[in-house]
Amino acid sequence: MKFLHKTFEIKKKEIIEVHIDKSTKVKFLTGRDMKAYKQGKTHTYYGGTYDESPVRFVVPFDAVWNVVVEKGSFREPLDVEATCGVLPPNSTVRSSIAADAPEHVRLAARAEEADDLASEINLAGKSEG
Repeated sequence: MKFLHKTFEIKKKEIIEVHIDKSTKVKFLTGRDMKAYKQGKTHTYYGGTYDESPVRFVVPFDAVWNVVVEKGSFREPLDVEATCGVLPPNSTVRSSIAADAPEHVRLAARAEEADDLASEINLAGKSEG
């Protein structure tokens, strides 16, 4: 298993932004899950396969977070380049949705975007006077 890895100690609502040069799997893991991942054991992660860059992850709780960019499999390695960093909290930034996310996750994200668009339209339509 080959992968790129970076660790951040960050607070809730801060944003991890990852730039990838090709479609690959990006995982966001806590310290315990990172240890299990390295040992090839069952682990839990946020993220998935992303086709476009940047990938943004809004941190759900304070912790040491690990970013893993997978470089394919042992038999089919990928030559992937990635950079990542932390952005300050921003209420207008949403987490990126993985291409392989379950359908209910993608539907919830679309509904949230539609609500945001509707509120923007409503705000634009108000006038004073």
